[in-house]
Amino acid sequence: MNFSSFVEVPLLWIVFLILIIGITIRIIFFFFETIKSSRGKDHRLRYNLATFGRSLLPFHNAARKKSIYAIVRYIFHICLIAVPIWFSGHIALWEMSRFEWTWVALPDAWIDWMTLVLLGLAIYFLIRRIAAKDIRLNSSMPDYVIIILTALPFATGYFLTHGSLNSIAFLGNNMWTIHILCGEAMILMAVFLFCRTRLNTQKCTGCAACELQCPTGTLESSDEGNLRIFTYSHYQCICCGACVNTCPEEAAELRHEISFARFFQVVPKQEIRSVELTACERCGALFAPVPQLNKIGQTFTHEYLRFCPRCRMLNIGDLLHKLSPSHRKGLEGNNRVI
Repeated sequence: MNFSSFVEVPLLWIVFLILIIGITIRIIFFFFETIKSSRGKDHRLRYNLATFGRSLLPFHNAARKKSIYAIVRYIFHICLIAVPIWFSGHIALWEMSRFEWTWVALPDAWIDWMTLVLLGLAIYFLIRRIAAKDIRLNSSMPDYVIIILTALPFATGYFLTHGSLNSIAFLGNNMWTIHILCGEAMILMAVFLFCRTRLNTQKCTGCAACELQCPTGTLESSDEGNLRIFTYSHYQCICCGACVNTCPEEAAELRHEISFARFFQVVPKQEIRSVELTACERCGALFAPVPQLNKIGQTFTHEYLRFCPRCRMLNIGDLLHKLSPSHRKGLEGNNRVI
């Protein structure tokens, strides 16, 4: 068996088997986390069903803050799903397989346009990630690999069906094998691909607004020692975008990540952010994150911020006492004695 035959039959079935097993495991882990998070809640069944339903429509909360970008992402993902499933060439392969499955295909002209739209958006995502400084600084090599691996099957499929690169002997003779390899690579990537929350350390002030709005308890924070630590469970996350929508600093974002280790990591939650807490200058109690107070300090005076809420009230009480008539009379009496 030559390399092309191996790629086209055995390897393809192995990849599909990994996909089925991977999807099954992820669904099981998702329901495990959902059921676990519903403990102690009223109407647990309703909560579990609602959580599952919301997971089928991700980013709907984040769309309120970045509506145009959200629409672009929706279009990209619609093309990403529709082209492989409803392309007549793919349906014909399933019909000739041992399963003999068939369904109605979309017109080839639609498939061509959707492929070009997807490739155009993939190029836009790459340029945006390179050109926008904030995005570039928070990007890593896997972020670029994800975009490229997603686009390659569509690019090679378009070249294959239109014979665009037949003039190049190697590509013309091997484009079918290259297309299948690219598709297999994208399928394997999808098994271990997670859309997860990240907190931008340059913007996040540790206010915990994201935790308060998280509907599934995916995001949690706890004050340990002089640190506030944020933890996150990727299987519990339904990618609803509530954290993105509510973050006042635009520090929360939903980003894709390829991780073989996280695929099998159900518990415990992972630490994704930690911030130092400020100590009250009067009683020493830890009461607020340092970045948050630095942000608020741009509006309020430092004399007000350096005390915890309890000591602020005591300071106000001391001030009111000093301004009271009885305190003034006492001072005047002392002055007369002197």
